[in-house]
Amino acid sequence: MLSFIYNVSQQFEKEHGYSPNTLCMNYAHLECLKQQLDNPNDFEAVTSLLGMELVISQDAVNPSVAWFSEPWKQAVNS
Repeated sequence: MLSFIYNVSQQFEKEHGYSPNTLCMNYAHLECLKQQLDNPNDFEAVTSLLGMELVISQDAVNPSVAWFSEPWKQAVNS
C-alpha cells in the first residue's frame, strides 16, 4: 500500500509541479496501510508519515491524492 501511495504521489507531483497534501482512501485501504506500520493504531503517526491529511470515503475505489488550498478540517467547519 505504501508503494502504491508513493507512486500516486510521485505521479501527481510530476503532473502538477507540487506535492499533494491530501490522500483519499476507503477503510479497507486504511486497514491495509496500517498493517505496514509499527504502531497501526496511532492515526497521527499515519498522517505524519504520509505528510498528507487523510480523507476516508467509501466511494474511493483506489487511493488518490489531491492538493487543497484549505485544510479539509477547516473547510468542513466553515
